[in-house]
This record gives sequence, structure tokens and C-alpha cells, in this order.
Amino acid sequence: MTKAEKTRGALLNNARALQWRYGYSNVTLRQIAKAAGVDVALVSRYFGGKLGLFEATLEGAFEFPRVDGPEDLVDLVVHLFTSHPRDSPEPTILHLLLMNAQDEEVGPLVREAQHSAMQTGIEAALGDSPRAALFMAAILGMTVAEKSMFLSGIAPCESPVYEAQLRHMLNAAISYKAPTV
Repeated sequence: MTKAEKTRGALLNNARALQWRYGYSNVTLRQIAKAAGVDVALVSRYFGGKLGLFEATLEGAFEFPRVDGPEDLVDLVVHLFTSHPRDSPEPTILHLLLMNAQDEEVGPLVREAQHSAMQTGIEAALGDSPRAALFMAAILGMTVAEKSMFLSGIAPCESPVYEAQLRHMLNAAISYKAPTV
């Protein structure tokens, strides 16, 4: 690996870690460059600027594995939630969404990237967009309940009760039937 590739990789990894966890608008290029151990001017060289660097962090972020139906989708998400270490320093796409989807500058990019990759995969597995939207809402809701609200009724993530709670929320979302008008 060349020095340029190492530098580019360090900037990208540190931008992902900082911008996803704390939000695009809350993180400066100087913070990213300092964390990467490089001169801030190199951001422009490799990415064209702060926005280009953020866009690079989105590449592949929402890749979604193909699943064969609703049950497989629920199983996949339950596995991802229950197997991901909660004390990991690596930010997740849920951090990315929660911290950046409403950002004035990058929010539209984040929402479009999520929709074009992840949401369309969920829609394909579930067969319609209302249930897919509710499914994503259940994922985000459980994330907020656990990570931000610290709701006492949400079981510890390593427990079978947590898995049952999560599975219940996801199954409720996919069981939605639109009312007939």
C-alpha cells in the first residue's frame, strides 16, 4: 500500500468514525485530519473538500444482503442487533442515520443513499413500501429506545428478552395490513 493510499484510508476511516458518530456539521476537517495524523490540506487533495470526504464515507454504507422474505429479514436484523458489540468504537449505519439524516447539507444524500440501497432491499423482501417503512421505523425506534432514551423496559441487549422484544417489534411492522377504503 502506498503512502497516498494509507493517507486516503486514514482520512476516510476517521471521517467515518467522527462524522457518523457526531454528525457531519458537528465535526471539522481539522478534527478529522488530526485524528488521521495528516495535514488538513490533504482532504482537498484526495476528496475535494469536506462534502466529498463525507460522500466517500457513504460508498457501500447501505449495502443490504438479499433475503428471501419477511422471516429471513427479521432473522437478519435480529442477528445484526444481538451480535454487534455495544462498546465497539466503530460507528454503525444507525449512527449515520440518527446523526446525519436531518442535516441541512448532507441529509438528502444520506436519505437517498439509504433509500436506494437499504430501503429498496427491505421493500423487495417485504413486498411493499408501507411495511418496509414501518420496519425501518421499528429498527430506528429500538435504537433510540436503547441508545438515547435508555428506556428501562428495554432488556439488556445480550439477553433473550431483548431478542424477543426486537423480534416482536419487527414482526409487528411486517404484519401491517393497510385498511381498505
